[in-house]
Amino acid sequence: MFDKTFLSYLTIIFVQFLSGSIMYSYIIARLLKIDLRKVRDGNPGSTNLWRAAGWKWGFLALALDYFKGVFPLALFAWNARVEINPYVVSVAALAGVAGHAFSPMLRFKGGKAIATTFGAWSVLTKWEGPMVLGITFTLFSVVNKLRGKRGTTPEEDTLRVFIGFFFLFIYTIWKVFNGSPELIVLYFGNLIIVAYKHRREIFKLIEKRGDAVNL
Repeated sequence: MFDKTFLSYLTIIFVQFLSGSIMYSYIIARLLKIDLRKVRDGNPGSTNLWRAAGWKWGFLALALDYFKGVFPLALFAWNARVEINPYVVSVAALAGVAGHAFSPMLRFKGGKAIATTFGAWSVLTKWEGPMVLGITFTLFSVVNKLRGKRGTTPEEDTLRVFIGFFFLFIYTIWKVFNGSPELIVLYFGNLIIVAYKHRREIFKLIEKRGDAVNL
């Protein structure tokens, strides 16, 4: 027999997965009669909705994707009257990311989960983890602008994500040595999911790198 605490932990993880699995960008696109599969890389996320329907709809979807990574988990994690194992919080936050990446709504073919990743890290680190990713993404975009580029390719977006995760790793190690070892679970689980969802772009980057070396 499972005890009540274990069942409550499973419930929190499952509910957070369900929250992450709600594909707001896909729902909004359907209402606007837009097929996100035909936009850029076919990713059913807020970035492609932004491109297809404009910044207002894109920002709405982006905000919803972020907040579904935060709630309802934050109601438990930030409630001083509720005792919850920090590793359970980490697993639940990861479940929200997985819910978006492998949404049952889309036959387990969801989005790339970047906005939801920001939400998940907000639950465990408040502003710190998202700030590390946000600053990295911003600097990458600024450098691209200075190089005269108006936009980025899917491969460049992937490179930006993994540069962000590199610095997030440094931050995670610092937090582990300062009393937050549960972040290791979120970091590596998150990295695996993001790497899998960007696998095509990763292979293309490797091929381009190989071609450049052979020249």
